Amino acid sequence: MNKKSFFFLIVMAFVVNTSFAQILVENFNYPAGDSLTGHGWTRHSGTSGTILVGTPGLEFPNYIVTGGNNALLYQNGEDINKTFDSLTAGSVYTSMLVKLTANIPAAGYFFHYGRNPFNTFDFRARTWLKPDGAGYRIGLSPSGNADTVFTTEVFNVDSTYLFVIKYTVVDAASDSISMWIFKPGDNFATEVAPTIGPLSMAAADISPGSIAFRQFNTDQRIIVDNIQVSNSWLLNVVPVEFVSFSATSQNGKVDLAWQTASETNNKGFEVERSLDNKNFTVVGYVDGRGTTTQTSVYNFSDKFDVNGTVYYRLKQIDFDGTTAFSNTIEVESNLITGFEMFQNYPNPFNPSTTIKFTVAETGMASLKVFNVTGELVANLFNQTVEKGTVYTVNFDASKLNSGVYFAQLSQGSNVKNIKLILNK
Repeated sequence: MNKKSFFFLIVMAFVVNTSFAQILVENFNYPAGDSLTGHGWTRHSGTSGTILVGTPGLEFPNYIVTGGNNALLYQNGEDINKTFDSLTAGSVYTSMLVKLTANIPAAGYFFHYGRNPFNTFDFRARTWLKPDGAGYRIGLSPSGNADTVFTTEVFNVDSTYLFVIKYTVVDAASDSISMWIFKPGDNFATEVAPTIGPLSMAAADISPGSIAFRQFNTDQRIIVDNIQVSNSWLLNVVPVEFVSFSATSQNGKVDLAWQTASETNNKGFEVERSLDNKNFTVVGYVDGRGTTTQTSVYNFSDKFDVNGTVYYRLKQIDFDGTTAFSNTIEVESNLITGFEMFQNYPNPFNPSTTIKFTVAETGMASLKVFNVTGELVANLFNQTVEKGTVYTVNFDASKLNSGVYFAQLSQGSNVKNIKLILNK
């Protein structure tokens, strides 16, 4: 077997719990096929069909989950709710993972806030899905249907997104709602400008005390998982300062290495492998360092003969059972030689993109990013590299302004440039 060696450098963050006032958590850790009305949810509308526990559950890089591998699977005919103590001041946030498995025939809403006790008249912050070509747009309405505001961006079917819906109680006649939509790789550690909103509730104010899910399709197209309700930004998590994750494939095995700059309550890491980037299998476990501010380096070897593309990720587990997933990295089976830098993907991008390159000779190489005036804005890579190795580097431009940039690969007298377009 020819030597195939690939290195991937990726910046990511694991997350741990911080103190916040958690109101409700639902991870659907029940037997698949059960009706949710048997697990604390109440039917308030619909006379046929039930909303069931489905499998598999949804996952999202760096989003905290606590046990369970199942999810809410919509069935036609039933609307359900779960109550909590009514909010009379401040804000309530509901986060959830949402995946549309096939496009919907028409627009409709699937989530909203309600009162406690629940009634079928005061639905607020209705969360909508609307078909648009091969994808769909996401909407939010204060109370009715005509006041819905939809995103201009079209989202992908069969992709998992993190939704956060906020209701703020201001006074008797001026409450507001907002919505955030996060994609894998987005930074959701702090409350940033919302995707939609804030929208005024005007005279339609309530004291929210329930969340509800509504089935508006005729078949199973929507999956919802890992719901967290809090009266503060429950995604206000503390990331590990810096984590690198690399994979090297050769001679029938894949060597994984990762590094943390600090850890809090870290029991360890499960190593997971996939051939399709959807279905992952646990292939090993590595103990963590607990709580430390020291740099920690980890290694794991997976004796797996690579054939095509193989994906790996880490599942970090706290001592209290809380878990979080790393970003996913991939190992390619093809070998590229020579001094070459390939066009970044995606391009245009926002806020991050990946750059692949290979070199003709073993030795020092550097990868830097410059703006159009020639000013150095990022030093992405500067270390010894090997001939015949494909390197993939992640470029996070979240702190830069939109515009044109240039990536420059240098090794000795060899220099190559590509144009990068940041479009925020």
